[in-house]
Order: sequence, then structure tokens, then C-alpha cells
Amino acid sequence: MQLDRILNSYQLTRNFKLKNRIVLAPLNIQSALFDGKVSLNDLDFHSKRSKDVGMDVVGSAYVSESGNTAFGSISAAKDEDIPGLRRLSETIHQNGCKAILQLVHAGRMTNQFVTKGHPVVGPSPIKAEHGVVDTPTELTNDIIKQVIDDFVSATNRAIQAGFDGVELHGANTFLLQQFMSPCSNQRHDQFGGSIMNRVKFPLLVAHEVARAAHNPFVVGYRLSPEEVETGGLTFTDNLVLMSLLKQVGIDYLGLSLRRYNQHSVTNQQLGRFSVTEVVRQVVGELPMIVSGQLNDPAHLREAGGDLFAVGKQLFVKPDWAKTLNKGYSEAELFKLMKLPYSG
Repeated sequence: MQLDRILNSYQLTRNFKLKNRIVLAPLNIQSALFDGKVSLNDLDFHSKRSKDVGMDVVGSAYVSESGNTAFGSISAAKDEDIPGLRRLSETIHQNGCKAILQLVHAGRMTNQFVTKGHPVVGPSPIKAEHGVVDTPTELTNDIIKQVIDDFVSATNRAIQAGFDGVELHGANTFLLQQFMSPCSNQRHDQFGGSIMNRVKFPLLVAHEVARAAHNPFVVGYRLSPEEVETGGLTFTDNLVLMSLLKQVGIDYLGLSLRRYNQHSVTNQQLGRFSVTEVVRQVVGELPMIVSGQLNDPAHLREAGGDLFAVGKQLFVKPDWAKTLNKGYSEAELFKLMKLPYSG
């Protein structure tokens, strides 16, 4: 895609227009107050980084205390969070930028210190092999319904707080992905086993959140394409989820990639093509956000997406997007930012 198209306005949905296609990627900077309320540091961070991008995705707001991923994360778990969230959305809007609140439940990827004593839960009682985590309690069907309601309640709080949309965090091995993965989901009921059972929970969350949203409020879904662990979530299985998410009615799909042009490692046949090329064939015209080492204009032009999520560059240099018009190379950008460049 030509750079001028990237830097010009983009119509995400009929009533949702962005000033450009650059997105501040969801970054959990862990600067919220002890109870999850938005801090002055949060406001300052997003005020500086939403000036030159079309959309700011505020990273990892937890939907319940048991779903908190890390100390310092923002909370969307209770009504008392709404005033702080409103100040955050207003701060982003002052820059003419759309504000999206990413919603997350940690599932098994947390511990009871982070959840303040609330139980750590997951699809199955299987402890994750990495991270400072506890063995989760298996979610009952009643609690699964409660978690879905928690996502809906957090969505309603985002609406009341003036956000323009929410993004469901189905990436990075958090709860939505845990239901998809055979490594973390070994249930023997309607939510486990076959791929058509494992997709049920993320689809129910997406469906109920989409029902709660009212045009022009948008709903996105971010996912990791596959897991590299033996017996983990495959790219093929995730393509099934992507196809069904499109039918549920999400407004965009976000891909959490190590590199924007990476190839699948779990499907040799599909691995001949980039992940984004394959996903495009599955989701058609559904808007797609691509991320992963988008460090300079050349990478943006090569990436096969509709929107381009940038994290590291904007974290280090809040006005990084301004340099794109000048066509700097990656080495030149690092020099401007007074950072060492390794090539």
C-alpha cells in the first residue's frame, strides 16, 4: 500500500472514519493506580501518543478482578472505573483520534497476588508452563456465563465512558485463546474437544459484546495466529475462528504478530504464504490490523493490512508518525531518536 494512502483518512465502517491508518498498538504500560483506576501517567502517555495516529487502542483493561493480568493494569471491572475511563477517552479525543478500549481476562495467566485473592480460573485445571502463575480452577458453565456477562458489562462501561469501541483480547495466551488451545483446554463438555466446541466460548463473548454495541461503536478482536508449543493452537484451527468471527459481526480483526510478514510454523502448506495473505483469503474485506516490527515506511508499504498497529516506535518516540511523511529509513529514524542501530 502506498504511503499516502496509509497517512490519509480511512473509513473503517460506514459511520467510523479515522484520520489515518496508523494505530497505537495496545500496550499495557502498567501505570494505573493500585485499584485499576486511570492515573495521570495514563492520561499523559495517551495524550502524547494519540496526536498523530488514527486510532489509539488502550491496552488490556481487565473485565473482572479474577481476570487481572498484571499490577498496574487498567480496570473496566466496576462502575467506579467509569469517570477515570471517561477522562482517558476525552484525552484521546482531544487529538482527533478514535479511542478503543481493549478488554481482557487473564484466565490462567495470573496469580492470586495480582487478583487480590480472587480465584484464578481457566478452561481446565492446567498450570501454564511460563510466567508467575497459579494452577487455575476449572470454569463451571455457570461461571463461564458470568465471565461472558463481565465482558458485556465492561463494554457498557466503555460506552458510558465515551470510548468509540472495544477490542477483545484473544491473543497472547489469555483466556479467549486458552479456550481455543488444546494445551490449556482439555474439557469434555460443549466447550472442549473438537475445534467446533473450542470456538464456542470466544464466539459467545464476541456475539454478546457485539449485541451490546450500538452503531457507530465498533467491536474488534485481536488474536495470535498460532502457538509454537507442541500440541498447541494451530493456524488452521484459528482460521476457523476468524471465519466465524466475521459471521458474528465484528468490525475488525487485529493480528498480534512477531513480524508483519511472518509465515505459519504449524501448517507447512499454508506456510508458503505470509500469515496476512492467508487471513485475507479467509476474512475477505473484513478490516485487518497488522502489527509486528513496523519500523519504517518500507515495512508499512509491504504489510498486507488495512490498518497498521505500531507499539515500540510510538512508545519510544510519541511523534514517530510525523516522520513518515519525510520518508526516513529505519537507520535514520534510530539516529533521530538517538538510539543505537544494529541493522
